[in-house]
Parts: sequence; structure tokens; C-alpha cells
Amino acid sequence: MSAAYDSVPFARAAALLAPIDDMPITPEPPQSGIKSVVVPRATPQERARQFRLVYDANVAFVWRNLRRLGVMDRDVEDKCQEVFVVAHRRWEEFVDRGHGPRAWLFQIVLRVASDARRHRRRHPVDPDGGIALDRQSVEAPQAAAVARKQALDLLDRALASIDMGRRAVLVLHEIEQMTAPEIARTLELPLNTVYSRLRVARMELDAELARLSSADTARDEEAKR
Repeated sequence: MSAAYDSVPFARAAALLAPIDDMPITPEPPQSGIKSVVVPRATPQERARQFRLVYDANVAFVWRNLRRLGVMDRDVEDKCQEVFVVAHRRWEEFVDRGHGPRAWLFQIVLRVASDARRHRRRHPVDPDGGIALDRQSVEAPQAAAVARKQALDLLDRALASIDMGRRAVLVLHEIEQMTAPEIARTLELPLNTVYSRLRVARMELDAELARLSSADTARDEEAKR
């Protein structure tokens, strides 16, 4: 998915219903004495169609947030698939409480990314964490594309230094453009905690970006000598 980092508009998933399975086949008649209409259960085909709509509308959202939460470029396709395997397994449990499936999906993304990070710490493969491999794997001949890739590499390295809890808040606010109340609902955090984590994460990101930029500049100057 070459456009993994691009922020693209999504069509809202249609026909997402509250958990129909929990509703009675025939509701109690209202006090007027007139019976309500029978509410049919969603068929397996209908629920599969609903899930496909959610997948199509959110696969890029899942992909880029896995990357921003530290999943290596070479692993992100597998981890994206893992997120939707978990989501499909739990699809019967999904309840739209007013802020759509993205909040629910991000909870899964966060767990998958955290597990991947722990696994990488326990089983390191590359001394640099895979940064060099990532750079080689997607570099483009165009100068603008190379510059963009370098900027994204720098951002990934800076984000990697931030605690996962604060990073999740920062990513949702700065990249997904979610408000603090939306983030609080998504991550099930007190609103003041969201504001606190966002403030600290911004400071940490600015400091790490400055440090890395300075180190990269010094290394490039040294290479020219």
C-alpha cells in the first residue's frame, strides 16, 4: 500500500447497526395495544457485508496508525491483517456508541502495535530497529519523494522515543485530527489525562526531532569530509 501515509478521505461505512442480535424477535407491544413490527435478525451475509464496508473505509486508517505506533514497514501488512482478523472475530461484539467503528478499531490497533513492539524488544533483528531496511525498501528516484520519505523516517524515529500511551494520544490528535473529547472516548481516558498526555508528548516530540535533526546533520557533514 504505497499511499499508507497519505491522509485520504473515507466514505462512512453504511448500514452499521447496533447489536441486532441482542434485540428480541418480537418487541413488547406499546401501551396503545398495537403490536410493533417484527424486527428481523441480520443474516450472516448482511453482517459480512457490513464488515466489508468497515474494512474498505478503514484499512488505510489502520495501516498508517500501525506505522505511527511503531510497526516496521516490512511488518505493517501482516499486522494490518492481524487487526482485521481480530476485528472480524469480535464483530458480533461491536456496538456503535456514537463515534463509529474507528474508536473500536484503534483499540485493536493499539494492542497489536504494543505486542509488536514488545516482540521486537525481546527478539531484535536489526541493530537500528529496521530503519535502514525501511529506507531502502521504499525510496523513490524523485527528489520530492525521497525528501518526504526522509521526513517520515525522522518522524517515526522521534515517535518511537515516546511512551506508547502518550504516542497514541499524539497520533490521534495530530494525524487523525481528533478532538480531545473524541480521544478520551476512544481510549477510555479522563479528559484531563488526554490533555496532559498531549502536552507532554508534544514537548517530547519537539525535543526528539531537534536532537535527531542535529545528529543527522552532523553525520552528513562528517560524511562529506
